[in-house]
Amino acid sequence: MPSFAPSVAPRRPVCPPRRPALPRRGWALGAGLASLLLAASASAGVVRTTDGLVLEGEVVRAADGSVAVTTADGTVRLAAARVASVDEAAGPSAALRAELAAMPAADVEGRFRLALRAEAAGATGVAMDAYASVVDAAPDHAAARRALGYERLGERWVPVAEARRARGLVLWGGAWRLPAEVEEAARAAAASGDASVPADASVADVMRTAATGEPALARAAALRLLAVDEPRRVATAKALLADATPAVRAWACAHLASAADESALRPLVFSAVRDRDPEVRAAAVAAAVSFGHDDVAVPFVKALASEHPGLVANAARALVAVNDPRAVGAIVRRLISHGGGVRAVVEFLNKVSYIRDYDVEIAQAANIANPVIGTAVEGMVFDVKVVDVGMDRTVVETILVDAFNKLTGLKARNAGEAIELYRARVTTWPDFPKVPEPKRHRVTTEKG
Repeated sequence: MPSFAPSVAPRRPVCPPRRPALPRRGWALGAGLASLLLAASASAGVVRTTDGLVLEGEVVRAADGSVAVTTADGTVRLAAARVASVDEAAGPSAALRAELAAMPAADVEGRFRLALRAEAAGATGVAMDAYASVVDAAPDHAAARRALGYERLGERWVPVAEARRARGLVLWGGAWRLPAEVEEAARAAAASGDASVPADASVADVMRTAATGEPALARAAALRLLAVDEPRRVATAKALLADATPAVRAWACAHLASAADESALRPLVFSAVRDRDPEVRAAAVAAAVSFGHDDVAVPFVKALASEHPGLVANAARALVAVNDPRAVGAIVRRLISHGGGVRAVVEFLNKVSYIRDYDVEIAQAANIANPVIGTAVEGMVFDVKVVDVGMDRTVVETILVDAFNKLTGLKARNAGEAIELYRARVTTWPDFPKVPEPKRHRVTTEKG
């Protein structure tokens, strides 16, 4: 039997070991819907959807072929086109969960055997809960720890990701690699468009359900995603950063942060400055920060030099979220150059053409006179300095000053005050090194 062992972020997998407290939503039957339901009473059953989700609970069929399923996470109604099958026999989860609840907490081996049975029966949620209950009673139970995604590091049980990073490895594209290999893979991905693992359309549909579905569907989708290999999950989540629905894009950011795959860092930074929705940008920044790189602020600092005012504003907000004091100098330099474009020459000229002379040639006893055209120029020439448009001065500059204040704790009222305050305290804030330091990757602090 394959072991259920998520490769990263145990206790924060796609579906946590312990069922989260999901918000419940009331499900009221309107008169029209109620008239569609059959007179037969609800019965226990298992409903499988066309995209592979499994829902166990009280099932009621309607005359139009739709199905209403009531689970511990709420009630959801599925259209007939979305229902793949309905098994009117009770599913394994309910009986196994009842058995787990009745089992004494001290019966460690009994709970472990129940976890194995639940995993074999496809009741992944029950299996995770059972493994977690084993660890609660016996923290050094090696098999349960490994099933939950832990490894022993010295005297402690730590998440697999932490153990691998302690050995100097980095997760990239679903594989643990040496830092030098990751640098090479990053350069290759940047050159090729990072298409080593394609996104999966069916997985994308499940992820959209996990992001926007009713609680019962969202939990079923999370369980379904556990069966998808991590490279495909990461590739699909990266593709969903361009989804049309903001809630899906924000969910993809959180999922990529949980996966902690370094290949997601670049697209997350891109979303953090270019996404249209402020909540998605905030989620992307939080995900990028979660990787723990010392230089995560650098791409946002570079974005401050953009000619697009929206990118400058988003980069400034991202730097506030990153909270790296080394960015203060970059913000001030942007304020100093703000409104100062390149110098140019503007001409207001009138040009008049006239015949200045004739070139006379003799050919076959004939005189040929070719006119020489001259041009008279009059007017004015100005050496000017281009000033940015009013939006930059009133909106972007305000955002830059606000970022300066939040990073420094000062209260500059305008760009001029921010520049003067910085010059008076320039030694207070560090700057980025001229030569980049070696990257330091995230170290998980969760205790085993």
